[in-house]
Amino acid sequence: MKTRVAFVGTGGRSGVHIERLVNFEDVELVGFMDVIPERAQGRCAQAGQGKAYDDYKTMLDDAAPEVLYVCVPPGEHGAIEREAIARGIHLFVEKPMALDLKEAEEIGALAAAKNLVTCVGFQDRYLDLVELCRTWMQGREVGLVDGAWVGGLPGVPWYPKYSTCGGQIVEQNIHIFDMVRNLFGEPAKVYCAGGRGIIQQEGYDLHDYSSAVITMQSGVVVTLHTGCYRADGAPNFPNGLSIHCTDCTIRYSLRNQAVFESKDEKILQRWKHDWQTVMNRTFIDAVRTGDTSAIRSPYADALKSLRLCLACNESMETGNVVLIGD
Repeated sequence: MKTRVAFVGTGGRSGVHIERLVNFEDVELVGFMDVIPERAQGRCAQAGQGKAYDDYKTMLDDAAPEVLYVCVPPGEHGAIEREAIARGIHLFVEKPMALDLKEAEEIGALAAAKNLVTCVGFQDRYLDLVELCRTWMQGREVGLVDGAWVGGLPGVPWYPKYSTCGGQIVEQNIHIFDMVRNLFGEPAKVYCAGGRGIIQQEGYDLHDYSSAVITMQSGVVVTLHTGCYRADGAPNFPNGLSIHCTDCTIRYSLRNQAVFESKDEKILQRWKHDWQTVMNRTFIDAVRTGDTSAIRSPYADALKSLRLCLACNESMETGNVVLIGD
């Protein structure tokens, strides 16, 4: 039998998942819900299957999915996941999973109590380049790491406010913060400073840019830059992660390539495998078999990346170092 999958939220990210899921012979896409009905109808057309809805509870009643993909703006998470969990539906949740840590923790606990399969969309965890960086690091001492996600202001209506977006660290650069945890273990503390004044837009209240210094429990010190103030046409910022070992530097360019450079050699590798397909295939397989061991970012683990990013916001607000527990 095919696994019945539905979507709440049919914006850009949903299209990426649908593009992969339609190629899985063991998946049936049964429903698409969005507050903009035309957008949901467009996803039906893309998938060539399923039905469009403008109310998610009606969709869950009518389409009876086994799996729900939640691809909504950051501030809209919460009630949707709770309803799905109450019905015993497995969850794929796009990041960030919530803007309130307590809310996310409660959702995680509810899902765990029901033994539901969960996955959060930290797609880079499935990227072959990240695993290559891990391989290059083996047996080496790492001291300093620096990285960035700096670009322009995304053109979605909910982005310019903390109340609906959470800030660029939480909404966007959370991918790099999660990668840091993936490669170097858990953080011990973070100090983050940010600035405003470049972007002049009515209703905008985000920091235009920030830098976070994270001390990992291992002693590695990571500095991550975040910014959404760059103008269209500005030279590309060196987004990604640079890992400085005793005898080499490993540079990961965001979803593009990885470079290993030492005194004696320089190796460049571009990505080979479609990590979006790998992520979705891994999640569906876990639902079908009950074996969740291959899921690299289950909800419980993703909570730790959200906690780190929200700690950065707290540090910018208070000016203090924020201690982070496991």
